[in-house]
Amino acid sequence: MLTIHPATVDDFTIIESLNNSVVNLTSPMDAERIQQLHAMSSYHRVIIQDSQLMAFLLVLGPDCDYDSVNYQWFDQHYEDFAYIDRIVVRDGSRGRGLGTLLYENLFAWATGQKIWNIVCEYNADPLNEASREFHNALGFQEVSLEQIGQSKQVSMQLRVLAV
Repeated sequence: MLTIHPATVDDFTIIESLNNSVVNLTSPMDAERIQQLHAMSSYHRVIIQDSQLMAFLLVLGPDCDYDSVNYQWFDQHYEDFAYIDRIVVRDGSRGRGLGTLLYENLFAWATGQKIWNIVCEYNADPLNEASREFHNALGFQEVSLEQIGQSKQVSMQLRVLAV
């Protein structure tokens, strides 16, 4: 059986492990950082299947005191948004629709909150092709291409939900 529910402190160890498994595509997140981001988050959900945490999605709203330059870009350009900070699906479970389930759950939650702008970014150079394909399939559009440091570009993405 598969369920989606709000993340709890009991999930943080597994969330840290999942994040570490793809840290080259996300950013580091130790136990203290998870607690900080969870406290700031407006939406933090996990997928549990057969008592195992399979995936998580962490989202922040506007006006958070978050030090991510990508988040700050969206906070400067949009008044109302849900910023997808990270989504991670357990290795071996990717490609089974778990990420799509989490995003659809987020879209339903955001609609209920009257939040119409869902935003995120993915690496454009070097390209994270899996993330590009995933977000394109879910209707995200590039709104900007931003240089981060000397060696990285990110594609700033927006999905406007139907009003």
